[in-house]
Order: sequence, then structure tokens, then C-alpha cells
Amino acid sequence: MWKFLLLLSSLVALSACNHQAAPNHTASNFSSTTASTSFSGEQLRMIGRFDTSTQGKAQFTWPGSAIEFRFTGTEAKMMLASNGDVRFQVAVDGTLQDLWVKSGEATYTLASGLTKGEHTIRLTRLTESFALVTALLSDPIVDGKLLPAPAAATKRLLVIGDSITAGYGVEGADQHCSYDMRTSNQQLTYAALAANELGADLHAIAWSGIGVWRSYGEKTPVNPSMLVRYQRTLADDSNSRWNANTYQPDAILINLGTNDYWEGSVSDDYRANMKTLIAMVQTDFANKPVYLIISPMLGGAQRESQKIILGSLVSSGVKLVDLGKIESADGLGCDWHPNKITNQRMGKTLVQHLKTDLNW
Repeated sequence: MWKFLLLLSSLVALSACNHQAAPNHTASNFSSTTASTSFSGEQLRMIGRFDTSTQGKAQFTWPGSAIEFRFTGTEAKMMLASNGDVRFQVAVDGTLQDLWVKSGEATYTLASGLTKGEHTIRLTRLTESFALVTALLSDPIVDGKLLPAPAAATKRLLVIGDSITAGYGVEGADQHCSYDMRTSNQQLTYAALAANELGADLHAIAWSGIGVWRSYGEKTPVNPSMLVRYQRTLADDSNSRWNANTYQPDAILINLGTNDYWEGSVSDDYRANMKTLIAMVQTDFANKPVYLIISPMLGGAQRESQKIILGSLVSSGVKLVDLGKIESADGLGCDWHPNKITNQRMGKTLVQHLKTDLNW
């Protein structure tokens, strides 16, 4: 049963390549107004990996990447570009709505008709990377005045994972739906929920179907593993490199293995590559705790095998964490992935671990 479940649960490499387009309607207002200012980022708080090497734009791909700004006035817009449809979440003074960024360049209304006064807006990418690159082409355009950027969070987390961490199918009704941007939401994952409760910033380096050794559907590695993509600013750009010094987390969470085990067995390469990834993050973030998370989608012999392998990598700075597995009472998300209930339960357990270990 679990072998069958795993085969379906990681149906990512195929579905990711054939993701459905965003619906024609959008919860946000759309404006064709030309932006009057180029991107500088001076009054923005940026959370995640952004490529600002090209003057006048900031490109990004990783799910959960976000910007936050403050302003006085009643309306805020921004010029964005994308090479495909991408789902975003706009939080206006804490009130959430979806925004669909379409292919091409356009100016989008993030908020309008607000009470005149001070407001805070956060724009978060919900859709994962694939080959979809979005870009900020302007600073916020407001009808009042931009204020200094919100203060940075004092707590920081980094999570490295696969479809579970990317939020694949988390909003799906059951296991019978396939990949769709409308049911995939990184902000409803265990890691994002935990970070939100703790008041921490989160960098999510997550790619559906990926493994630390091999990805879904591969008997031996073919596509870039997380050892490769972890190092990138733009997830699918082989020339892109991230400078780890720009974001120093208080803890690193690693949730990889579901796809390495897609056939139900692994070689010693899984352990060796996980050891390499741990060494990489310990080099980038010296003396920061690393949490190895057991996959909630594995069961039976596969789950026990992963526990043994990850347990063999535990040291004074590396801890094994079991946030629980999918329970029948929880229900399921698309393609047998964790749904909102499972992610909420996992997030609460993660919060308890981090509060205890980090004195948060």
C-alpha cells in the first residue's frame, strides 16, 4: 500500500511539466497603468532569494518569496513581469486575497479603496519554481507616500525540501486531483505555518519531485538534485548562484527523501548525498542547528529505513525530527500529499521543537 501511495504521492516530475494554467478570473484588480518608477528596492523588505544583478529589476522563483512595504494613502500598485502564470498572495493589513500574475509585463493593483492612512502590504509567491521566473519591475506606486520598509524579523529559518515543503496539492479535496496552481500553496505548509506562528522569516528552497540523490521517476540521477538547486538564486538557472552571507538563518530544516525512496529502496548514495548537503549548509551557516525531518509520506519499511539513515547522520549540531506522518483521519491532498490538516499538525509539532531548542 505504501509503495503504491509513494508512487502516486510523488507524481511530480510528470505533473510539474504539465501544470494547468491559472484561471482567467483573478481576485485582484488589474490596471494597465504604466509604472512611473523603476525598481530600486530601497523601501521594500525582501524575504527569499532575489536576483538583482540586472539594474531596474529583481527576479525570483522560489515559493514563499515575498516583499513587504508600508505606505500612506488609499491605493498601491506594482509593475511585475513573468514568463508564465504564477499565483501570488496579497496581504493588505493582514487581509488575504489571491493575485494571478500573467505572462508578460503589466502593472497590478495590489490594493485600492483603502481608508486614507498607513497600510502594510505583503506580496508572496505561492507557486513553486519550475521554469517560471517572475520579476519586480518597479517600486510600489502609491497615491500617497512610501514609508521606510518594515523592520526585519529577528528570527530566521531556512527550509530545504520537495513537494511537501512546496505545498503541492495542500488545498486539494482529496488524493484524486493532480497538480494545479489553484490547489498548491507554500504558505499552508508546515514550515510556513510554523514560521508565521514564531514570527520568523522563512526562506523555502523547495522543488516538487526532487531528491538529495535522485528525483521522482529516476532509477539513477538524471535531473539536478537538491545539492545543485540549493546553491541557486533562480532555481532553474544553472548560471545562478546564491550568496549565503546575505541570509543567515537561526536553524536549517531539511525534509528530503520522499523521492529518493520512490521505488521503495535506496542505495548508500542517499546517505552520502544527505551527508554532503548537511556539510554544505554547515559551511554556509556555521554553528547553526540542522533538523533532519522524516517524510510524512513514507510508511512501513521505507519510513524505518529513512529513520535509520538519517539517524546515522545525527551529531551535536544535527538533530532528527519526526513531525508525524499522514494519518487516515487527516484526509489527503492532491496525489496523496499532506493536506491542510496534516500540515497544521506538523507545523505545531515543529513549533514546539524550535521553541524548546532555540528558546523562542
